[in-house]
Amino acid sequence: MKNNILFALIMAFVFASCKKDSIDNENTINIVASITSQSRTPQLGNDGSGSFEKGDIMSLFVKEDDSNIIPLCYEYGSETVTWGDLELVEAVSQVDIAACYPQQENLKNATFEFNILTASYKDLLLAPAKRVTVGTSEPVMLVFDHAMHRFDISFTPGDGYTKESIESLSVTLRAKTTCVVDGMKGVIKEIKNDEGEFKATGASVSFYLVPQTISGITLNISVDGENKQITLEELLNQLGNPQDELISGKRISLDLKINRSGITVEGGSIGGWENQATVDGEVEIG
Repeated sequence: MKNNILFALIMAFVFASCKKDSIDNENTINIVASITSQSRTPQLGNDGSGSFEKGDIMSLFVKEDDSNIIPLCYEYGSETVTWGDLELVEAVSQVDIAACYPQQENLKNATFEFNILTASYKDLLLAPAKRVTVGTSEPVMLVFDHAMHRFDISFTPGDGYTKESIESLSVTLRAKTTCVVDGMKGVIKEIKNDEGEFKATGASVSFYLVPQTISGITLNISVDGENKQITLEELLNQLGNPQDELISGKRISLDLKINRSGITVEGGSIGGWENQATVDGEVEIG
């Protein structure tokens, strides 16, 4: 009788242990994604607010150790992924989780090349890794930020040009196009030497640029059949705020007057992306 009671107690303990493991494995991974300072998402409002919506696809990175990083392609609001689905090594009690938006391909241990000239979505968002306890049902707080630099230009007519001339002008900007990104750390680790041309038209234009040295970045402005070339370095010197580098998550904004005799900087600023809007978009795996 004593043996039977002992056996029953042992089996109850084993069953309870297995049940606990099963519950932990079935817990969904909940990602709450906040986005800093007017970071752009597909549904960005005029005030800088926005959120991830069903169908947005991002890459998640789950790191067991330096040699084993699990990439996940996650479509927001359309999938369920549990801790058990990751098939982690049994001894692992904590992992690092990072993310980037949009989804990236050709990954090697969460590292990838990003060519902003050919990317369909140019405002790359990165969320550096956070340490997470395996099996937790608590939200994982990931903070996304801009990887690229933003360059905004507005034009006004000077001597010899009309408003209509400025509204139809075209800009060709030549700069480096490609970088290597460490998705786990959420940083750009290398700038490639590849160069290309970015084109835009109108009285107000914007470019997303790979962080790089400013020297060598040129603008060719075509208006009424005439071409005017100037370097970004010259423009910033005119502004009275020379810079050496384009920095991730920062923005240069310039107001330029186009005259027959040349280009004049009327005003501008260099700093962070404004409006300080924080987007609390909940991205839930599960």
